[in-house]
Amino acid sequence: MLQDLHSHTYYSYCGNDSPEAVIKNAIEKGLEVVGISDHYYGIVMGRPEVVYGSDENRVITHNKALKRYYEHIKLLSEKYKDYIDVWCGVEITAKDLGYTLLPDGVDVSMFDYCLIENFQFEESAVKDIFDFAKRCGCKRTGLAHMDLPAYIAAKGFNITEFFKKMAEQNIFWEINVNYDSIHKFREHQYAKDFFENDGLLDLIRKNNVKVSVGFDGHRLEDYDAERVITANRRIEELSIELIS
Repeated sequence: MLQDLHSHTYYSYCGNDSPEAVIKNAIEKGLEVVGISDHYYGIVMGRPEVVYGSDENRVITHNKALKRYYEHIKLLSEKYKDYIDVWCGVEITAKDLGYTLLPDGVDVSMFDYCLIENFQFEESAVKDIFDFAKRCGCKRTGLAHMDLPAYIAAKGFNITEFFKKMAEQNIFWEINVNYDSIHKFREHQYAKDFFENDGLLDLIRKNNVKVSVGFDGHRLEDYDAERVITANRRIEELSIELIS
């Protein structure tokens, strides 16, 4: 299964292209699954009152904005179902910048998956990733563009127990193969190391941890399908299971 589960569109302030353009590009590149995973705060910030209104109004308008986004992606999923499997996701940050956090009462459980980013940093407002994944309530939850073994070690967690809890909650680890202008053409070292760490790969297999591949694309002109396809195939060769 050739997948890319990390794609941004114009729903994210940092994205440039329409969801349909991203889907068409994925079809042209030969992918079998594409996930649209726009930033939560980008989706809901269409009007000032959505961001700066009362708490009650914020929850109502955020839910409306998310529903509109979800329905748009699902319409495209149906339109292109004979060519590619389209998942509707959302990327949620754990960093509190005054407008970025997921408020209580906002429902994201309808999404096919959510990606959680930035929870590994000291300034993260998310202290327990497993509790937060339950709060989100999605069928699948991904840990986005992070050095997971380094995080587990820094926190003093038992890696086997951590992986077991991931498998129990259907939490997957994203292998982010990004290389584009938005990220100043910096590669994620953890994603390169992943393929060479036999001990880590063995633990992942033994504990039934699933992974995903994501390019984290923001501009179609930067998209490198070969990086995505190569990562997918290498993961398959290593007998590591992709999230499905």
